[in-house]
Amino acid sequence: MEWYIPISIIPGIGFIITSTSHILLHLNDEISALQKDNRSDHVCLIIINDKLKQLKILSIAIVFQYLGILFFLLSGVSGWLPHHIIIATYLLYGGVLLIIVSISLMIKYSFKATYIRQKHLKLK
Repeated sequence: MEWYIPISIIPGIGFIITSTSHILLHLNDEISALQKDNRSDHVCLIIINDKLKQLKILSIAIVFQYLGILFFLLSGVSGWLPHHIIIATYLLYGGVLLIIVSISLMIKYSFKATYIRQKHLKLK
């Protein structure tokens, strides 16, 4: 394995982190807006609770993305050092696994977002 292969994946994951961060900030703004409405009706509380669960999913996903970048970086560095190819390979596989988990959480977030939107429109 060439040492630069894991390093070349990092910018792509950086774009995913940027996108996830933007979604996280937008969701945080939505929750703040719902709380500022000062509506204590049952529907609003349910939606806020669901969106807080989404926020947790996004936070966990972004942690896995950062860990994935760390693993790819360590894989590239250890691949550059002689006699560390096996460690570099395991770090590369670990980084790929972390990104797969992160993407799975993002898919879960997307399904939940659609569900919350449908529920919100039905309850209005």
